[in-house]
Order: sequence, then structure tokens, then C-alpha cells
Amino acid sequence: MDDRNLIAVAEQAAAPSRVLRGAREGATVKADDGRVFLGCRMEFADPGLDTDAISNGMAAGQAQGMRRVARVGLYSPAGEGLPRIPRATLLRLRELAAPGLVVILSGGNGRYVEKRLEDLLAEAGVGR
Repeated sequence: MDDRNLIAVAEQAAAPSRVLRGAREGATVKADDGRVFLGCRMEFADPGLDTDAISNGMAAGQAQGMRRVARVGLYSPAGEGLPRIPRATLLRLRELAAPGLVVILSGGNGRYVEKRLEDLLAEAGVGR
């Protein structure tokens, strides 16, 4: 699955999102064996229970025996900017990342940006 398809499927995965405060969000998590798992944002009355699309996609993959995450597509109509990935999710990704993991981000404006996991971690102030 190429990057354009990762984002297109992530956009479809956003449809069942349960949002109370934020924007819909969908993710495609591509495993190192080529399988793709979907996740969507889930928000609850208590924000401490909220889960993001990438974490949900990784959980779906783990439940099906995924060993490593090779690539991620994240879609959220965030206006002019790109969707942001929570620090905890970046740490989860780091634990399961295949070497050279790249995340494809789309804010729903027709363009997408590739970012290496290492760069996203640095932007979040997370060291090795």
C-alpha cells in the first residue's frame, strides 16, 4: 500500500470516530509483514479515557499478531495545519517501530507530509 492509499484508508477509518471535543481522526498502521490495521479516535466524557487513532490501530494490530509497525498514515481534518500525535502515542510507536518508521500526516486539505519517527520524537522533546 503506497502513501496515498495509506491516507485514503485513514480518512475512511476516521468516519466512526467518537468525538466530543476534537476533530475526527483515522489511522492506518502498516505492519512489517504488509498487513494494515485501522484505528479511529474515541473520546469519552472523562478525557482521561480518550484514545487516539494510531494507538487504536496499533492495538488492533497487536491483537492480530503484529510484530512491528513499518509505516503509519494519520488523517484528521485539522484546518490549515497537520494533525498532532500525542507524546504517549509517539512513545508507544517507538516501542513497536521497525527501523526507519515514517508517519504520513494529512490535515484533510489534499496534501500530506512524511515525518520520520525520530523527528516527531525530537519535536515532542523526547530523547532516546
